[in-house]
Amino acid sequence: MSSPIRRRRDGRYVVRLDPNARIVLADLALQLPEAITSRDPMVRRLFPPAYPTAELAGAEREYRELVDTALVNHHTQSLEVLVATAQADTLSEAEFHAWLDAIGSLRLVLGTRLDVHEDMEAPDPGDPAAAEYGLFVFLGELQYLMVEVLADDLPDEGRPEGDL
Repeated sequence: MSSPIRRRRDGRYVVRLDPNARIVLADLALQLPEAITSRDPMVRRLFPPAYPTAELAGAEREYRELVDTALVNHHTQSLEVLVATAQADTLSEAEFHAWLDAIGSLRLVLGTRLDVHEDMEAPDPGDPAAAEYGLFVFLGELQYLMVEVLADDLPDEGRPEGDL
C-alpha cells in the first residue's frame, strides 16, 4: 500500500487524506491559537524552559523575553497555514513544513492533556479519553508519514549502511 503522502518531481507534496480527517485537522488548528496566546497550561510543552531550576529563574525570564514572541508567532503561523490549506491536494515545501510543525504542536498539546507517557496503554473504547487518544495516535501516524517523506530526500552519502 502506498503512502497517502508523497513528494512530486516538481517539489510539491501530495497529501491524500480523508475529507473528515482534513476537517478535524483544520478544526483543531483553529482552536489552538487561543490556548497559545492565553498560555493555557496544556500548551506548556510548546514552550519548554531553557533553565528549569529555580536558581536560574532570572535567566529563564530573560530567555522568555527574548524568544516567547517568536515562538508564539511560529506556532500561530504554522496553524494558520494548516487551516488555510487543509483542503488542498498538494502543498508547497513551506506549506508542508508548516503542516508538520502544526501537527507536532497539536500532538504535544493532546499528549499533555492526556498525560501520555511511555508506559501508557491505550484507553478502553468506553473511556471518555479514548477518542482524544485515537486522535493523538492519528496525529503521530501522520507526523511519521511526513517525516518519512522528508527522510527519503536525504542524501545517502555518509549515511552508515542500514541506518535511515
